[in-house]
Amino acid sequence: MRHVHTAIVGAGHAGVECAWALRAAGIEGDLALFGAEGHAPYERPPLSKALLTGSTSEERIALRAGEAYEKSRVAFVAGDPVERLDTAARVLLTRSGRRVSYEHCVLATGARARDIAGVAGAGVHAVRGLDDARRLRAALRPGSRLLVLGAGYLGLEAACSARKLGAEVAVLEQGGQVMGGKVSEPTAARIGAIHRDAGIAIRHGVAVQRWERTAAGWRAHLVDGSVEEAELVLVSVGAVAETGVAEASGLDCLDGVVVDECCRTSAPGVYAIGDCASAFRSELQRHARIESVQNALAQARIAAAAIAGRSAPAPRPPTFWSEQHGRRLQMAGLVNPAQPCRDVLLPTAKGWLVERYQGGRLAAIEAVDSPVEFIKGVPRIGTLESAS
Repeated sequence: MRHVHTAIVGAGHAGVECAWALRAAGIEGDLALFGAEGHAPYERPPLSKALLTGSTSEERIALRAGEAYEKSRVAFVAGDPVERLDTAARVLLTRSGRRVSYEHCVLATGARARDIAGVAGAGVHAVRGLDDARRLRAALRPGSRLLVLGAGYLGLEAACSARKLGAEVAVLEQGGQVMGGKVSEPTAARIGAIHRDAGIAIRHGVAVQRWERTAAGWRAHLVDGSVEEAELVLVSVGAVAETGVAEASGLDCLDGVVVDECCRTSAPGVYAIGDCASAFRSELQRHARIESVQNALAQARIAAAAIAGRSAPAPRPPTFWSEQHGRRLQMAGLVNPAQPCRDVLLPTAKGWLVERYQGGRLAAIEAVDSPVEFIKGVPRIGTLESAS
């Protein structure tokens, strides 16, 4: 393999979808998909949920069947990460020394877990990849104590899974609510109560002053003078865009690879999609990364359309989902944290719906165990608030 029509760097949801979207758009030239991991491409949402609990298998989370790549003429290169692009010559270079020229290149490098200084080594975990989930699953056992740092989606999902496996779980969160800044106060309060009812201890407004490694695991000395001890620590305090390839290639980066509305980067012929891409969001009035499978798929199709010279698909509000203790949370739209927001809580047959209004328009919705209401609500995002 010395030349391809399009090289896709990254083999997650965004990268795989882009390859198939290019074929659907009529691209007949050679496609190559470069994965940093040695695994075949897989779904990531189950890592903190069904895969961690053992209710699904690694085979069942494969994004495509193995023979599908050959059938669609997508060359998959595993375990040989791309290190940089020569954007002038349109050549990529891999760790093993491969040099592959391309007409177009799509960066879909994703994001990595944010580290905490002084918390690393035995007993410390994150859940961003399949190997991470394997290690955490092997370490969890009935009666073991897990300390989760961060009450975001991922941290809470993993806390649920660990509790289901019989572990004792405590969550430390610096903010005042779970999923802070991501959901409304009514939803945060109700989800937090569900976690506590399941036996998960959640402490808000706490900060760790000092970490201590012990014979049994880890000891966290908090600013308020209290101490939390655990055999295992899960660091879930956000993610950092994987911009190493982009930076080594001279691309503009700002909390992600900066892209335009067609996912084009600052280098000719190079695109970026998914968790690593920072696009201008009119809802927020700034560039931002959107970490969701739906956004990864949408940007993959946008980039494929641009490469094929076709019109981009119509934009849709970004959507997100989470499953915690058997409750399904669905969200759509974005709320600007710099502006006031009015939340309207509406009960449904099995859960609830929250409509979130900013500037007289419906900015976002949240639905818990209310899929019909969610589907009906998404097309209303952006519409004017009713006078009633």
